[in-house]
Amino acid sequence: MDLKSALNLSKKKEETAEDQELLMERSQEIHAESIVVDGHVGTLFDVLTKSREFGEKSEKGHVDLPRLKDGGVRCVIMSAFPFDRAYPIRGVRAGLEYVDAFRTLAAVPGVVLAESASQVEAAAKEGNLAALLSFEGGEFLDGSIESLRMFHKLGLRLLGLTWNERNALADGAAESGTRGGLTRFGRQVVKECGDLGMIVDVSHISEAGFWDVVEMTEHPVVASHSNCHKLCAHPRNLTDDQIRAVADTGGVVAISFNPDYLAGDEAEVTLSTVCDHIMHAVEVGGEGTVAIGSDFDSFRGREPEPLTSIDRLPLLTQELLRRGMPGKTIASILGGNWLRVMRAVLG
Repeated sequence: MDLKSALNLSKKKEETAEDQELLMERSQEIHAESIVVDGHVGTLFDVLTKSREFGEKSEKGHVDLPRLKDGGVRCVIMSAFPFDRAYPIRGVRAGLEYVDAFRTLAAVPGVVLAESASQVEAAAKEGNLAALLSFEGGEFLDGSIESLRMFHKLGLRLLGLTWNERNALADGAAESGTRGGLTRFGRQVVKECGDLGMIVDVSHISEAGFWDVVEMTEHPVVASHSNCHKLCAHPRNLTDDQIRAVADTGGVVAISFNPDYLAGDEAEVTLSTVCDHIMHAVEVGGEGTVAIGSDFDSFRGREPEPLTSIDRLPLLTQELLRRGMPGKTIASILGGNWLRVMRAVLG
């Protein structure tokens, strides 16, 4: 099904064909004028395991180079997930394996490995996709600040401190009942990230850890794939106070398309549900705080219809236009806010 047909499934009854055509045209203009950034995808695991080719369009998963291009995306932050979280002794080895997989993408025509905002902008100007590397959990460090420094030299530019469990840096969201925040090592890591020029990601961390980070950091903080607790009371989502706190650091809250964070385990999720979270985050934190972190390729099933893969991203733009959001604000959410944080932290 093409984008136009998908849009017809979600349009309001009172809209005419001409209205739809105007929405589509304006959406395409916004994407063409913007450096669209998806701040969190899990596709790197498929690259590591060689389950599909990133440069070829696939029926599997949500993200590949052709679908990113069809969706107007010019930059993607690729997350390495510590699947052996219970065995941190091999964290550095697993991290290196992910770095190696990430570097293979440099051989894919049209992909540029980036480490700074200027490199992202240069890649977009040339019509290429910029890819940045992130770690989703401090397990990769094996308790060593030296490992963090070496991974930075290898191109790591964003660090999620925890997944849902406790690690050597902090408690994760699933451990919030302990009220545990950053450990001494976690504080050392946050400070070192600031010194190195690495973005700190508070998605998945416990609430106590979240407040530890925002209170000690001197740099913008991001939640790379988190939604609004007010709309869905999932422990991974951010309260309004947390959204405002991220805004105060100059950071971003990147809204995820993961159904669990949008509406919980059972409720229906749609494109409209995603927009509800975006609109609420804008209302609370301001238009300069909200971004996209789809979490595509990190979940399977219950995609927010008809936003079923990254090539459908223009449908999100059209729905925000339909709701009356100005094109300038949409452009900021699609990529401008991520780029501002990159300029501030990465250079």
